[in-house]
Amino acid sequence: MELLEQLESRVTELLDRLDRLGAENVRLRAESSAIVAEKAVLEEENRKLRDALTQEEHLRVEALKRIDALLRRIQEHDSVE
Repeated sequence: MELLEQLESRVTELLDRLDRLGAENVRLRAESSAIVAEKAVLEEENRKLRDALTQEEHLRVEALKRIDALLRRIQEHDSVE
C-alpha cells in the first residue's frame, strides 16, 4: 500500500507541476505576443524616423544648392561692376 501512496503522491506532484508549467507557458506566450506587438510599433516608428531623416537631408541639399546659386549670382554681379 505504501508504494501505491507514493505513486499517488508523485502523480499529484507531477500534475501540479504540469499545471504550473501550463500557466507559465500561457504567461510567456502573452509576454511574447506583447513584445512582438511592441517590436512592430518600434519598427514603424523607426521607418517614419528614417523617412523624415531622408526628407530633411533632401531639404538640406536643396537649400545648399539654392545658397550656392545665390552666391554665384552675387559673384557674377560683383564681377560685372
